[in-house]
Amino acid sequence: MDWSRFPREKTDCILCGSNFSRLLSVQKTWPVVRCSECGLVYLSERPVEKALTDMYSRAYYEDGDVGYRGYLQTFEKYHDTFMKIFSGRHRDLLHHARGRRLLEVGCAYGFLLDYLDRRGWDVQGVEISPLSSEYARDILGLDVYTGSVESADLEEHSYDVILLLDVLEHLHRPSDILRRIRKLLSPDGILVVQCPWELYHWEEIAEAILRGKRPGTIEPDSIPAHLYFFQPRTLDAVLKNAGFRIYARQSGNYGSIRRLIEPPEINRGNPIERFSRFVYFRLGLQRFLYSAARLLHLGNGMIRYAIADEDGQQ
Repeated sequence: MDWSRFPREKTDCILCGSNFSRLLSVQKTWPVVRCSECGLVYLSERPVEKALTDMYSRAYYEDGDVGYRGYLQTFEKYHDTFMKIFSGRHRDLLHHARGRRLLEVGCAYGFLLDYLDRRGWDVQGVEISPLSSEYARDILGLDVYTGSVESADLEEHSYDVILLLDVLEHLHRPSDILRRIRKLLSPDGILVVQCPWELYHWEEIAEAILRGKRPGTIEPDSIPAHLYFFQPRTLDAVLKNAGFRIYARQSGNYGSIRRLIEPPEINRGNPIERFSRFVYFRLGLQRFLYSAARLLHLGNGMIRYAIADEDGQQ
């Protein structure tokens, strides 16, 4: 699919509203900019919301150009790795949650929901893709609504946990969705948000420098499905603006599945880059740095645990 032909709209910064920005790069015809006021990195031209909805219906989970190539087959092939990821998520939820009624917004095929359901959680899901939500309902027997969380008939103030995992960066109206989620949470309910830290993460800054480019100018992930490329500060600000108070943070390392599917190239780029990639990937430097990054909260995956702030926005 030619993503560059999607109908487009221009947008200002969704965090501070400023229309002043600095162009970082143009990736696959989509301009990536950094807000001059608050520093949010985003697409200043993006596909209209309807176009992305159509993309998520099937192509995102099948084509591989922007999203996944054979999502279902990938899960089956790397089942054990997924189970390790789900086990860690379950352990963290047991530590934070005060109840067992859980909603996952953007649940895809429902694999995580199925894992939690088998361990005693009362689960529901919302997924915009008919392809994956139908699988969750018909094959896994889960209660999954096809559509957006805004249109779903869900009981307010009734969920102990709402998961928003790798979803926020895809949303045209993140503040609207977050305010809707805020109303769905029980008085002691928690929101768990996970997003990639892109472009200005230390690993991608180093990659840009080795390639002779300025930090922030290499190609980020999933253009144009990802509309924002958060850093810790801007992610926290989006949640705060929507009326949430962050009470815990975690740092993880993305890419365990992707590295199995597409092992990193070594012989790529100039001689210095090739040597650096050999040391980084083949001699174990990445594993060492990833372990340190997790301890220092500098991993390329950002996780936030948040509750509704009674003094925040409604």
